[in-house]
Amino acid sequence: MRPKELRGLRTAFIFIVSFTLIAIMVACGGTSSTGQVHNYDELQNLISSRDFQIENDWANPSGGGNINLIGNPNFIRFSGDSVEVYLPYFGVRHAGAGYGREGGIKYKGPAEDFNISENAEKKNIEVDFEGKQGGENLEFHIKLFANGSSFTSVNTSQRSTISYQGTVSRVEEE
Repeated sequence: MRPKELRGLRTAFIFIVSFTLIAIMVACGGTSSTGQVHNYDELQNLISSRDFQIENDWANPSGGGNINLIGNPNFIRFSGDSVEVYLPYFGVRHAGAGYGREGGIKYKGPAEDFNISENAEKKNIEVDFEGKQGGENLEFHIKLFANGSSFTSVNTSQRSTISYQGTVSRVEEE
């Protein structure tokens, strides 16, 4: 190869490597958040504060495939003894919702029968609570892991069970 061609290849190589490194740094920086959980101690402190939220990336209807929720609003927010829930629902409804009613799972109010149980050996925490949406009884079972991931199962008196996978974090100030 000629010296000019080598300089051109070297410049192209440096450009590609630099671009790749910048892309990796931006991608990693984009997922970093001050509210994220990184270990079991952080998870314990966050849950004991009762000021945390869960945002789900996946819905898992019973009898169906996984549904990607990224970009779709959904949350479970705890603030003291209260909780606010907005989760999209995909599945079979056993009792009518009534015309014009929203099909998602919504609840805002006290977290009834609230219970926290820790498994220090497996480094996870389970949170259970109940609520009512109209005439529908809602039971929530949430499993939180030391890496910040979460698994939520929702049983209701009028619908098939559905579960969600997401992440737990501090409630972000608006």
